[in-house]
Amino acid sequence: MELDKYGTAGDIQELLAIRDRIDTLLDSQTGDEALTPRADLLDAGDAYHLIVEVPGVPQENLEIALQDREVIIAGIREPLDGDEGVKLLFGERPSGHFQRTLTLPGEVDRIEATAHLRDGLLILTLPKI
Repeated sequence: MELDKYGTAGDIQELLAIRDRIDTLLDSQTGDEALTPRADLLDAGDAYHLIVEVPGVPQENLEIALQDREVIIAGIREPLDGDEGVKLLFGERPSGHFQRTLTLPGEVDRIEATAHLRDGLLILTLPKI
């Protein structure tokens, strides 16, 4: 009687490759991504309007930098500080440091740029050059 040999080493390698791909996918979906604020970029003709979601982040915890055609927004979302005797039952809002870099389609006037924080939205007006 002759035994059929199967490529078990190849099967194991394939399984390990699948596991590595799953790990990579999970790593890209966790961590800092939950803190990364969502943004919209509008072209108003003479200026770009960048609207960034930063709910619960006070102005003093935000930093904005314009470098060439890039806008860098960084900040810290503080964890909830419960009163004494109060415990968090579940939490879905991530806390910690975040940073978002966006590339603009054109040059902007850094001197005339403005930023406003309203209703959890950071609104940047970036006049075009």
